[in-house]
Amino acid sequence: MNAPVTNTVTSVESARDFSFIKPAKRRLTEYEAVTIRQQWETGGFDKGGHFITPADGRAPWREESTALRHPDWFAFRDPAQLWQRPYVRMQAEQERAIERLTEDSVEAGAFADIDRAWLDDFIAGHYRVWSFFENGLFRAFAPAQREALSDCLGNALCFQAFDQMRHAQAIVSHLVAAEMAVPGLSDAGAKQTWLDEPAYQPLRRLVEQLVATSDWCEIPVATNLVILPLLSEVAIGGLIRRQGPLHGDSISPYIALTADRDRRRNADWTQALVKMVIDDKLPAAAANRGEIEGWLKRWQPRALDAVAALQPIADRVPAGAVDLKPLLASARAQQNRLLTAAGLDASLLAEFEA
Repeated sequence: MNAPVTNTVTSVESARDFSFIKPAKRRLTEYEAVTIRQQWETGGFDKGGHFITPADGRAPWREESTALRHPDWFAFRDPAQLWQRPYVRMQAEQERAIERLTEDSVEAGAFADIDRAWLDDFIAGHYRVWSFFENGLFRAFAPAQREALSDCLGNALCFQAFDQMRHAQAIVSHLVAAEMAVPGLSDAGAKQTWLDEPAYQPLRRLVEQLVATSDWCEIPVATNLVILPLLSEVAIGGLIRRQGPLHGDSISPYIALTADRDRRRNADWTQALVKMVIDDKLPAAAANRGEIEGWLKRWQPRALDAVAALQPIADRVPAGAVDLKPLLASARAQQNRLLTAAGLDASLLAEFEA
């Protein structure tokens, strides 16, 4: 079960000016006051939109931007209750922690204790290659937030785009520090590896397919309930977080853990989205469930192919080859728990084998 990732929730004492917002609980929260109804509602009481009309003349927000249907997208609530200020504060704390750990490691000469083959092949290689994947996720989520049919969902998509960019930049920043501390270490070939290495091509194809996806609800469902639960858990959790300490590396696993924290938070809000649109009280509940199950079946084999292709990388771990099958089995068990918690039938993905 996911560990709860929540922001401190502050109730708004004087809510008379916010009577147009229906709070999720008894009292209006600060999150709801600064988030809800900031965006125009399609068909709602506001009729604006002329100054944000796209160049092609279409409406700024369209019901057909997603295959899912809901009578009030503004009813969504982020379980973490995040808005801009607490989000920035939270991520600044994570980055300061990484910065202090890196600085202290450089001062203590800790990089010299790390296995050199590990640094060359897995930190300057595999981990650096993963930053291109994270950048691809950012590119998928950035336009998705523009299409979201409410501000509360747009914010969640926007924050996840920032998360993925933060992960990519944290890896690059870590490599810069490592290269300054370890003579001869270089990640110069990582981009070409991402483009040419056969083991990474299913992963690259997967993220390019996600970037090409236009449905703003499909993107978080595919990413947070399929792609990251499988790929991040195996490619980073299994090969960086678990193997790092065996090679004297305590820095890279810590950076990976901060990304895991974001991943749990993003899985939480995606589960909340799914539960909202498949609520039995909705006329479109059955149709919405069918669409989501179709998305899961489309992305599951793609993600499994990307995991299986990474076995040659796992075979090169300096401390000894790592069999990805047990890691994948554990990741799939976690994925099943995510799907079940979202109100979905996890058994529908049992037919797909790696």
